Amino acid sequence: MIRLPLASLALAALAASAAAETLTVYSGAGLRPAIEPLAASFAEETGAGIAIEYGGTGQILARFRQTGRGDVFVAGTRHFTDALEAEGRIAGVTALAIHGAAIGVARAKAGRVANVTDLAAPGLRVALGDPEAMALGRTAEEILERCGDPVAVHANTVARAATLQQLALYVAEGAVDAAILSPSGARPHGGAITLVAIPADCYSPEEITAGVLSTAAEPGLAAGFVAFLASAEGRAAFAAAGFAPVPE
Repeated sequence: MIRLPLASLALAALAASAAAETLTVYSGAGLRPAIEPLAASFAEETGAGIAIEYGGTGQILARFRQTGRGDVFVAGTRHFTDALEAEGRIAGVTALAIHGAAIGVARAKAGRVANVTDLAAPGLRVALGDPEAMALGRTAEEILERCGDPVAVHANTVARAATLQQLALYVAEGAVDAAILSPSGARPHGGAITLVAIPADCYSPEEITAGVLSTAAEPGLAAGFVAFLASAEGRAAFAAAGFAPVPE
């Protein structure tokens, strides 16, 4: 007898009632390499449509609050889903992966930045994430407080980004010399960005989380999508995109 994976069985159960439905999903822009293929697989298996709005997590949170519409929220950090939970506007929050951090160095400056303290070197052009807009903006500030010189690095900061893609693009194009970003953000740019590891004791890695919004028109279908993101297939997609697994 052929035994289907549990995830496949769950999707099959949803398919009968999902064909005419469309899920509205808010997702952190930096998570797109994992979310996009998973959304396509879910849509193919269930027949449901999926409309995804990407942006810095702070941006999509503001968008949800403005519109009061949506089914699923996927955040680059638990900080934002915690805020929604406190407001009673999200349920079933699930950890999907870990958003690690690294220093991305432009090709022309490779070798000049070997650690966090080097970001304070006079004349170095640095980009950081906006703490109000994206997960790695918050993480960067923690890294500087624990292991760097925040005042000097802020003096070197010539750009603030709202998304991981913006940060990586600044570095890859040489608009800045270095940025605190993530391996997943640097990956699409290949050799244009050199990654420098940041010691684990310099920060607390952010959890990528997802949950069902209180405004969900089809809560069962929305919960099925969140469960799919957390499934073995979902974990594999996040790993392939460069995100670390959630500790057991």
